[in-house]
Amino acid sequence: MKKITIKEVAEEAGVSKTTISRFLNNNYGNMSKETKARIADVIERLGYRPSKQAQALKSKHSYLIGVVVADISNMYSSLLLKGIGSVLEKSGYQMIIMDAANSVSLEKELLQKLIDQSVEGIILQPSSRQSSNYEFIAEHNIPLLLVDRQTEPERWTSVITNNIAATKEVIEKALEKGYEHVFVVSEPVKDVSTREDRYRTVQETVLKSQKQCHLIEVNDEDEMTGKIEEILRQPNKKLLFASNGRVLMESLTILIHKNISIPAEIGITGFDDWNLTELVGPGITSVEQPSRKIGKRAATHLLELLKDKQPVGEIIVPSAIRWRKSV
Repeated sequence: MKKITIKEVAEEAGVSKTTISRFLNNNYGNMSKETKARIADVIERLGYRPSKQAQALKSKHSYLIGVVVADISNMYSSLLLKGIGSVLEKSGYQMIIMDAANSVSLEKELLQKLIDQSVEGIILQPSSRQSSNYEFIAEHNIPLLLVDRQTEPERWTSVITNNIAATKEVIEKALEKGYEHVFVVSEPVKDVSTREDRYRTVQETVLKSQKQCHLIEVNDEDEMTGKIEEILRQPNKKLLFASNGRVLMESLTILIHKNISIPAEIGITGFDDWNLTELVGPGITSVEQPSRKIGKRAATHLLELLKDKQPVGEIIVPSAIRWRKSV
């Protein structure tokens, strides 16, 4: 098929190429409703597709936003990307999605590739807690926004949920049920601010109640199975707190396969990235993270950063605590 040019669209619509260019860039000025409608009709009828490369060269804008997540196989990441994409698409931007696979070295390579592709901004779920690992982005004057996690010292705005408040509330109410031992099951905690905050909050809350708190760090499901078997052998009344949705679902799968009665033999709660805990077992008390909302808020704030500098700080998108029968 012959590629339709902007000149042909302009001639068909009876306007100048400049007017078509303004229309495509949402720069309507004093353009009448009739003119906009006529241009839109011609573009649709002719099947005109503007060249992004040509637009980028002329406007010196790439209309590309880089998004790097720590683990794309995680449901949290999928919903986060869905939220980001829904906002950027409406604003004429495209996402370049990268998966760091929980590797700091790979993450740096991917970020450099995004810079090489002239992205206008970056949304990052950082794999490192150290802000120094990301200073090279600032040296290129590329706006950076963090999601889910924060780095130290605080250098960029982050969009996160209310990890500390939600964790504390869930644990305090669970302890009222008489649990003596609380086991925090988590992927490796070090250098991941979200996991550190959640574990520290559980630990402080449990110790304040003069109960026992234990950290169980796991890397895969096989290792988790062995650890949970050890927990189940503990004689006292026990509670398992899962630090994220993946750990929660894998823990529940193990307990169900072993025919463990919840909460009679062990209580369980934690953060839920799937919003499926109402359908599992007796109904699982959980902290449901608003992953898609976090993505939308992150994309909206990044677009604001592209226009003007904004104060650095945390943007909190609250989670919802769902009280059910697993505790």
